[in-house]
Amino acid sequence: FPFTRGYVPEWIFDRGFNKEVLRKWDCAIGQYDSLVIPIRDQESTLVGWVTRRQNITPKYLYSKGLRKSKLLFGQHLIEEPVPFVCITEGSLDTMWLDQHGFTSVALLGAHMSKRQQDLALKLPTKELVLCLDNDEAGRVGLEKAMSYLNPKFVVSYIKLPKEYKD
Repeated sequence: FPFTRGYVPEWIFDRGFNKEVLRKWDCAIGQYDSLVIPIRDQESTLVGWVTRRQNITPKYLYSKGLRKSKLLFGQHLIEEPVPFVCITEGSLDTMWLDQHGFTSVALLGAHMSKRQQDLALKLPTKELVLCLDNDEAGRVGLEKAMSYLNPKFVVSYIKLPKEYKD
């Protein structure tokens, strides 16, 4: 693996994350002081990782061969029924919500695939809250997800003020 477990880059604490959530999500440090977040499928099997780099473009790199559209990041941590589940675009968004007490999964992108739709429909909840980014891709993804999920759940969404992207 291209990362070292037990350590995380110091800059992630400046973004408001705490040690407990970083430990819960099994985060590590990677090359160039990057944050590495392991990605597990619904059975908790490690299927890849995402690397969040600071001050380097692109910011996010995914492990080779990872099929993001085939999973919901964080689904393996939802075992008991919950009142609602937030669905975000990114892993850090999901971890941030989790840190603040909100059960969440991530699409690892702006658009929900058919497989992700099927996985979302199996979540132990009665409500899904779509928390996609406040950009064009997020708005398109929100519309599509609303049409996929409406008949199955109570579906709501977060509308951010224009000055906020995530």
